Amino acid sequence: MKEAMLAVYGHSIASYRIDAPIRLYASVLKQLINTTDYSLREEELAMNDEKALALLKKLLKINTTNPPGNEAEAAALIQKTFEAAGIPSEVIVYGEKRHQLIAELKGAEPGKTLAFTGHMDVVPVGEIAWDHDPFGAEEVDGKIYGRGASDMKSGLAAMIAALIALKEEGTPFKGTLKFIATVGEETSSIGAEQLVKRGYADDLDAVLIGEPTDNEVSIAEKGALWLRLATYGKTGHGSTPSCGINANEHMIALLSKFQSEFRFTFEPDDLLSEPTSSIDVIRGGNGTNVIADKCTVEIDMRTLPSQNHQAIIASIQAIIDAVQKDIPQLKTTIEILNDMLPVKTAKDDPFVKQLVQVVEEVRGKTIEPYGFSGYTDGAFFSQVKKAFPIAVVGPGYPPAAHQPNEYVARQPFFDSIQIYKKIAADFLR
Repeated sequence: MKEAMLAVYGHSIASYRIDAPIRLYASVLKQLINTTDYSLREEELAMNDEKALALLKKLLKINTTNPPGNEAEAAALIQKTFEAAGIPSEVIVYGEKRHQLIAELKGAEPGKTLAFTGHMDVVPVGEIAWDHDPFGAEEVDGKIYGRGASDMKSGLAAMIAALIALKEEGTPFKGTLKFIATVGEETSSIGAEQLVKRGYADDLDAVLIGEPTDNEVSIAEKGALWLRLATYGKTGHGSTPSCGINANEHMIALLSKFQSEFRFTFEPDDLLSEPTSSIDVIRGGNGTNVIADKCTVEIDMRTLPSQNHQAIIASIQAIIDAVQKDIPQLKTTIEILNDMLPVKTAKDDPFVKQLVQVVEEVRGKTIEPYGFSGYTDGAFFSQVKKAFPIAVVGPGYPPAAHQPNEYVARQPFFDSIQIYKKIAADFLR
């Protein structure tokens, strides 16, 4: 038996000595070390583009339609992803099944704080049929389809991937890189408002929002003033209108005056188009044969930095007062549904310059900062007492946002990860 064992390992009886077993085991161990594959399995590999894409698809499959939101499930997935990478995070409860999440990656030394942020909620699918499952995360011809693919789960997933990659690659930086995932942005940024009020933004030195810009750089956004006007009358039978007061007719008179006489007062902005007003919702009456005793109208106004929202409301009240002179029975209220201030960061801000340079390096093209008409959570982050730059860069394609068959393309998604990694390393240097 001993001779057979020695033969197997290339030894003869003549060479067998008392230390042969030790040499034998050493030889076998050396062979094992040289031949064993110590490379990580795919699921253990460091963060890469395909793992980031897999994370995006998981997020897209979670239905966070707002209302009602259900962001808690998305927050749980994000927290689990950070935990696996050894990055601490905290859940902040906004309401039932509505959780926000904050994660922090600390540098080797104290320094500035940069926030990556975005919202987890998405708008409803809509009534028009999709060619792809809105929550299927189907990938076809280099595009990933799903509600929120553009606005803005692709930005969220890319930011998460960037944080994890920076940690795994050991990228040196100072200070803190903070990740903030919010609820309810699509309905007046209720999550960002809560976080700002609780002081979670007090330590920030710059904010980068991952809303869809097709990886362009936006540094300005319009404000949003949403108003609900209501007229009140007296119900009665439709066959005897003189016995009632028709709230619908009063609203018609008010809207006619509003459309013919209301004008914005403003100074033109170099990055934003003119302010706008849109009458988008009208509700009045509950039966053909019943005189309406209440009518409501909802108006969406988008404003510029030079405008004052209270002054706008005052001008509308002046129109109401003018109508009331002709209709003494007019009873009207004004309710503010959304009051988001415009946001603008200067082109020559050091953070903006760094960001533009990073985007140009990654994309290989010249970038000119611009402004867009929508609002973001930046409207509340800008209300922190400490002033800091706010910019928006995200992989989503803006025209695809809120549309049927919403999508994000693979390459812009991968590019955004590099953009986020580079700006974090540069700003926190």
